Amino acid sequence: MRMIDVLDRPVSEFMETRLLAQVSELTVTDAVNTMIENGIDSVIVLEDNEISGIVTYKDILYDVVAKGRDPLKTTIKEIMHKPLIVIHRDAKVREAISLMSKNDIRRLIVTDDNRPIGIISQKTMVGNMTDYSIALPELEIPNKIRCPYCSSIFDDKKILSSHIDSIHIGKGLFEGNLARRDDLGSISSPNYSKTV
Repeated sequence: MRMIDVLDRPVSEFMETRLLAQVSELTVTDAVNTMIENGIDSVIVLEDNEISGIVTYKDILYDVVAKGRDPLKTTIKEIMHKPLIVIHRDAKVREAISLMSKNDIRRLIVTDDNRPIGIISQKTMVGNMTDYSIALPELEIPNKIRCPYCSSIFDDKKILSSHIDSIHIGKGLFEGNLARRDDLGSISSPNYSKTV
């Protein structure tokens, strides 16, 4: 199946069906523990038995940890994102991507007759799309040099030499300092060239 075909598939094929709703008075610490126990990265927030928002790991990092707030005293109501942005189960993947991009979010609640039935995230879409991807052959870049150790690409031999010195071997060897030559095995030629 081509990637373009995947974009026209319904979001219900890519959604995660594990949804966890928690009351808004729950502390961030308890919410994180609940996420860990259930192997999920977000919780739906309930106020008066109605879904009112969502809290994700990113929200916790940005709005609690980064700001030095106490997770034992901060409730999920204080950091939740609302209103909750939803998408119907029959909507296409391309619509979900567009909606996420437009609202600068990474997940949507999937509904059926206004009832939440799952969640779709960029992570699950991209993860599932790899099943449909086509492996491309490694392309050679003309007029470039590839490091024999890590395959990094460089413009010329001098930059490659400096890279190998710094990253793979250690400073000084290609500069004429042979003090570390035993670490690499034998270097028999006393006329060692500075170029690779």
